[in-house]
Amino acid sequence: MMSQTDSTMSQSGSEPSPSKIPAWLNERNILTAMFRMLLLATVAFLALDFRTIYEEANTPLPGETHREEPLVMDPPKPSDHVRPYLPRATPLRRSGNPPDMPGFAKPPANETIGQKMRFVRGPKGSASAVGRIEPGTGSEFEDFLAGQGDEVKSLYLHSPGGSVSDALAMSKLIRAKEIKTVVPEDAYCASSCPIVLSGGKERLVGKNAWVGVHQIYAARETPGNLGDGMAQAQAVTADIQEHLVEMGVDTRAWLHALKTPSDQLYVFTPKELKDYKLATKMAGG
Repeated sequence: MMSQTDSTMSQSGSEPSPSKIPAWLNERNILTAMFRMLLLATVAFLALDFRTIYEEANTPLPGETHREEPLVMDPPKPSDHVRPYLPRATPLRRSGNPPDMPGFAKPPANETIGQKMRFVRGPKGSASAVGRIEPGTGSEFEDFLAGQGDEVKSLYLHSPGGSVSDALAMSKLIRAKEIKTVVPEDAYCASSCPIVLSGGKERLVGKNAWVGVHQIYAARETPGNLGDGMAQAQAVTADIQEHLVEMGVDTRAWLHALKTPSDQLYVFTPKELKDYKLATKMAGG
């Protein structure tokens, strides 16, 4: 006969019978579940890392995220080349003016530099390319030229750069069509834009234009490790160097890109543009 105390303990379940523990709840299954949770967490963090890299490569960088107004800066000098990189705004000399671009009745509005690149036909076989180079811009440029009956003979650039693969495609097409490239006075040609510039067999740059380069990011759309990202970036850099050689540009120009953080810009002096053959001729100033 059980005592009242024993009966109370049995009813409360404070000491459950082993037979009441679910069969699946054993040490092996618990460890397996914990391993799967850790694996999922690792994959999530890797995906987040590459998403961050992709966003940094394709959106404005910290400090200049929302800036659309021109930023007054001093032009580069020997031993004083590095300036902030402006992905959605333009640099401006203290005595400078917005650039004149063919096809525009007046200089393009400040905010257009941060918008997707658009192409505008100007007089006498000229055209302007203004804005960011985004995925698909290379194909749109090809369509634009075809729509002009291949009558475009000179392309004026005003761009903060963007997609490297599209810049390479544009540059190759420019060379195939024997189109002259121009960065006019006070225009901006940064990041991957100089790759487009290199496509011109004749390359005219204003003495007070802003032409500069910086490090690139090679973004992956699927998770991977840091080594994968570095390998991809190196492969893209090799493609750029090979292309510059084919275009007749001194690859020393791109060494400055490798040394300059992506939130900054190495701006070339007129002498460097000529020495590195990024410009076959300087104008204005």
